Amino acid sequence: MILNFPTKNDFFGSANDFLNSSWESVFEHLNTFDELRGVYEDAEHDKESERYWSSAKQTLVSATALVQQAVEFYIKGRITDVSPYLLISGNPQSWPKGSNKNDIEFSTFRTIDAQDLLKIHDTVCEERFDDSFIQWYDRLRVIRNKVMHTVDKSLNVTPEEVIRFIFFAHNCFHPSKPWFDSRREYLENTPVNSMKSIQEDDNYECFILQSLLSEFKGVANILKPSEAKLYLNFDKKSKSLLCPNCSNKISRMDFWDDEMFEDCAKTYQKSSASEKYECRLCSHRGFILDRKCSEDGCDGKFLDSESGVCFSCFFQNEL
Repeated sequence: MILNFPTKNDFFGSANDFLNSSWESVFEHLNTFDELRGVYEDAEHDKESERYWSSAKQTLVSATALVQQAVEFYIKGRITDVSPYLLISGNPQSWPKGSNKNDIEFSTFRTIDAQDLLKIHDTVCEERFDDSFIQWYDRLRVIRNKVMHTVDKSLNVTPEEVIRFIFFAHNCFHPSKPWFDSRREYLENTPVNSMKSIQEDDNYECFILQSLLSEFKGVANILKPSEAKLYLNFDKKSKSLLCPNCSNKISRMDFWDDEMFEDCAKTYQKSSASEKYECRLCSHRGFILDRKCSEDGCDGKFLDSESGVCFSCFFQNEL
């Protein structure tokens, strides 16, 4: 018999890892470029940007290939959910020698080609892919094949495109799960953060939250208003505040400086047709109270109705 069949969760878990690896490789370059702003004059920005991203070309196309690999795994996961046997390629004559006499691992079988995934998926799965997804997927496959099989000097991908590839892919296969929820889960399970000694550190959650707020700010600047609304539930045209819940947590970090808030996204916005605010990252909700902060030296006059956190110093007042 065949042993150790992969499950849908196995494929989706690996796909999520591919997307996060792609995300981190792009954001590493975005952050480095942002840090270099003090090195060159503003008038030289366009020229320096062109030089920088030209040198990062291979990283960007490789990051795009990771997105394509993630999508393949998502599709395989859906097919596996119907039956893992559908992934086995070829007729029985091509199966591993002795498979009819001994137990054998699933991984030893040759699986279906990537070019057949969409056809098999749309044949056996209840929800078929639409034309826009098929065209998008074909473009990804072209980039991936060029990366894997040749050197194409004309191939060019921008960091903004890779970010949009990631969001599109994640939204297709996790329509009800925000990207930053997946991002948080990934960060919590990185090798460093998986260690018990790190998890027990008082700053454990603070560092993860600070990273998420920084990434949220960066990507919100990249996305168009319609994309930010779709992928982040964030209205770029509406008033935004620092989330009192997120800010209160990260301000407890060792060596914290209030200037570090400048690198954090303002994720607290009014919900539609309501005076209530909601954080687009942590989902904290509350109204703004017109009440003076009790912290010594703080002149803040507005508190969060749920937590009592001051919007000026982020001290948590008693309500």
